[in-house]
Amino acid sequence: MFGSIFNPQNSFWQALDHLADLLILSLLWLICSLPLVTVGASTAALYDAMARCVRGGEPMPWRRFWQTFRRELPGACLATLLWGAVLVLLANALALMGAAAAAGSSTAPLVLIFCLVLMILPVGAACWMFPLLSRFTFRPVELILTALRLAVGYLPRTIGLVAILAVSALLVWMLLFPVVILPGAAAWLFALLLEPVFARYQKAETEEETPEETEEV
Repeated sequence: MFGSIFNPQNSFWQALDHLADLLILSLLWLICSLPLVTVGASTAALYDAMARCVRGGEPMPWRRFWQTFRRELPGACLATLLWGAVLVLLANALALMGAAAAAGSSTAPLVLIFCLVLMILPVGAACWMFPLLSRFTFRPVELILTALRLAVGYLPRTIGLVAILAVSALLVWMLLFPVVILPGAAAWLFALLLEPVFARYQKAETEEETPEETEEV
């Protein structure tokens, strides 16, 4: 009995191990995101460590985080600046609509709801962008365009990503303390939605490379 309790392979200890990984990776994400311009690189690193190590079983997720963060930092910073500027402009437009609604404009509430619905696409594309960067190689503009195409092509998954992000942000706004674990938990949920899509494209890339390798042999 005691042997099974203290067996590191049982479900209890594995759950504690995963919880510790969530905490460590969430804290690493918070620290690396503090300059703001690095939030894209830290998000790519968090997703990669969560998908490959916590869910995929590879060892040392924190080492995976640092490797991905350093590798993707230059391209992710530029993509963060480009897409961040777009999101700031859209957020300002929403703020103006909200001010008009508060001032008593009869059509402003409808326009505000319409704009909120439209925000699903750019925010959803941002949710795709950095997990994509962690798995594939893109130039910054190519990354943004690919994220937009996938956000539209897999709209139900995109809505799920935005919902996860919105609930996480709301919990942090209301309670604050979940910020020490929610980034990792959100990345874990993101992987549930994104990994089947990434696996499909990785399989297609492998099938395209195989004939070329055969010809060279």
